[in-house]
Amino acid sequence: MTHATRACDRCGADISHLHRNARRCKTCPKVLRLGLVPERACDICGTTYTPKRRDSLCCSRACNGLRYNRLYAARQKDAEPERTCPGCDTTFKAWRADQKYCTPECGNRHRARRAIQYADLSERPCQRCGTVFTPKQSTSVYCSRRCSRRVTYARYRSQRIAAAAAWVRANPERRAAIAAQHKAARRAWEQLNPDSVGFASKDWRKLVRRYRHRCAYCGGTDGGIHMDHVIPLSRGGRHAIGNVLPACQHCNLSKGAKLLAEWKRDEALWSPDVKQPPETPLPLSA
Repeated sequence: MTHATRACDRCGADISHLHRNARRCKTCPKVLRLGLVPERACDICGTTYTPKRRDSLCCSRACNGLRYNRLYAARQKDAEPERTCPGCDTTFKAWRADQKYCTPECGNRHRARRAIQYADLSERPCQRCGTVFTPKQSTSVYCSRRCSRRVTYARYRSQRIAAAAAWVRANPERRAAIAAQHKAARRAWEQLNPDSVGFASKDWRKLVRRYRHRCAYCGGTDGGIHMDHVIPLSRGGRHAIGNVLPACQHCNLSKGAKLLAEWKRDEALWSPDVKQPPETPLPLSA
């Protein structure tokens, strides 16, 4: 076929009158319709889909990208020579030029062993309480979880108090229900514990006067005077004048349901700045 006589490559019509670069007549569409393409399974995920192209192999762009990544990794693996894993001494074919280990898990284990081997685990003082301890990690700066939590609490104390106060304001009914539940449990302990005979208010006022309206443990008055059971009611203590002492808010709340020996031990570990009892004990007489 010469330039003078040209035919459409779709329908065979004469297109000699058109531009010399033309390949089809104006009546033929530029893009042929795909027609009916049967459903097929995706090569990556196996999902059955209807392709939009006859040469389509994947159901989505994500699967197609994963297919190309796998082909690239296979070509890289064939091109890379075999190497030895420093973690398990296994010979493997790397699929990446900078790959050192046979698997990510093997690399994590090897790096952890090296970190322990070269870590500085010498004794050091705790940054909070000053206790000399042997750390388990080179980055440890606190001797125990208590010190770490105490520092964290001191850092965010104002935010936590504000969040608790906001919750109380937003949930007055739940707060009242919790308080009623605690009050009922306390009354049940007072009634069920043996030798819980109770005492008159004048006996309590007399006991407070004996300690000069101060805390029996530290001698302070911060937060007012609370009634503290030496042996807690939840631990079988009796509700009687011989089992109560006046205590400040800090001592009463920090003691909680602990015995005196447990409380003093935990306070010594928990906080080095606990209020110490006065050097000269207060007289017990009025």
